[in-house]
Amino acid sequence: DMPERTSGDTAIYAPYLVLMDLPCFEGGAATDFARAAIHARPFRRTLLSVSATGEGYGLRTTLDRPSRIATLVADLEPGILGRFDPVNEIVLDLPFGSASSAARAAVLAGENRLAVRCRDGGWEVLSYSDGEEIAPSRWRLTGLLRGLAGSDDAMAGGAASGADAVFLDASVRPIGLTAEEVGLTFNWRAEASGGQGEAVTLAFAGGRRADTPLSPVHLRGTWLSGGLIRLSWVRRGRIDADDWESADIPLDEPEERYRVEILSGAAEVRRFEVTQAFCDYTAAQQVADFGSARTSLSVRVRQMGRKVPLGAATQRMISK
Repeated sequence: DMPERTSGDTAIYAPYLVLMDLPCFEGGAATDFARAAIHARPFRRTLLSVSATGEGYGLRTTLDRPSRIATLVADLEPGILGRFDPVNEIVLDLPFGSASSAARAAVLAGENRLAVRCRDGGWEVLSYSDGEEIAPSRWRLTGLLRGLAGSDDAMAGGAASGADAVFLDASVRPIGLTAEEVGLTFNWRAEASGGQGEAVTLAFAGGRRADTPLSPVHLRGTWLSGGLIRLSWVRRGRIDADDWESADIPLDEPEERYRVEILSGAAEVRRFEVTQAFCDYTAAQQVADFGSARTSLSVRVRQMGRKVPLGAATQRMISK
């Protein structure tokens, strides 16, 4: 909870600031997905400034609305992708605002989005259809759409009780990151307009997630003549990738490239870099790597990018 703090007759402004490096979950420049959410009681118009050294802060943006920043009160386990999750639910404490329900068609169109800080430090973007207040300021969210905008890699580790959950409404604003600042750590300070109350400062590096190639999907292996294994997968895209009528989605990167890793346990035994969504692993290579031809194989594939060299990985054990 965020109680009001007072000193004499003057309320002390003590904001809670959350800075997030989010994937591209809507239109906008990649740098726009480094975003800030803030809440305080009482709330005041807030200035967000930045400094490389901790001195000479320069104003970047103004946060003029309080955000709905909640706290998970139970662990959130990984869920299914591509359809509404019938099993998992989110239970959270929300000290400000509400979590209203929405029709599933509206959720599919982008309503009721929130970001949850996962165990790996990344953010899962998800949506919910049903919100129910089960106790004062405590809400249960069900009808979840998980791992949106390619955030299934963050979802895979789940989120722990106590983690932040931020409702992605208009109060959550881009921090004003420049292209030259992407991936670099700076000090970001939030303070009330007019300088009254406390300031909060966070070290934060952002802007890379929106440029990170998404993990490929449908990784499979086909055993061909002579013991050759053809590995294949399907590319995903961050931008304009939801057109069901197109034969293929746009390529986010200047060229199509992938890194394919053959694994023995956690160790990499062979690496390929290819320019198409398949790769051939010959019987001779299998013998060189493992001593015999394989009937099962652990494989990891990442799309390679220009701004972020290695994208999110997909990994699975495939069998003949």
